[in-house]
Amino acid sequence: MEFTASKEMRDKLLHLQDLLCREIPDGDPAVIFERALDALTAEVEKRKRAATAKPRSPRETKEGSRDIPAHVAREVWRRDGNRCAFVGTSGRCSERRYLELHHVRPFADGGPPTAANISVRCRAHNVYESELVFGAFSVASARDRRENYVASREYAPFQNGG
Repeated sequence: MEFTASKEMRDKLLHLQDLLCREIPDGDPAVIFERALDALTAEVEKRKRAATAKPRSPRETKEGSRDIPAHVAREVWRRDGNRCAFVGTSGRCSERRYLELHHVRPFADGGPPTAANISVRCRAHNVYESELVFGAFSVASARDRRENYVASREYAPFQNGG
């Protein structure tokens, strides 16, 4: 792997090599980067996917709450394999980016925040399925407009072939 690093990044690497001289005597940048990626991955998964080594017991969800409890989110991410669970005519979507939790039965229609009713969708398929339920022009914000999202290369679920 090759990349261009700023002076600040080089200084940070040198600082880490000094700090880790007992654990990594030769200061191998590959070992340091792998440890850094492990730490960053754990931090981001905790924030975005409620991942934790010691989950607390679930709290009761407030009636009418739109929030998806952390224990449900963890179960859904694990069950769906951290990828879009949309299944089209060509099979399952392979997208692993821009993923969101999706209510199979919409929240607006009384869909509960349970693992049985929540699924992982890429942004494109989440928008697509909301348009199927609520109509193409019911999505109010410009960020949700279909032309702003492209489904995985395997699928073209939108009318414009996106």
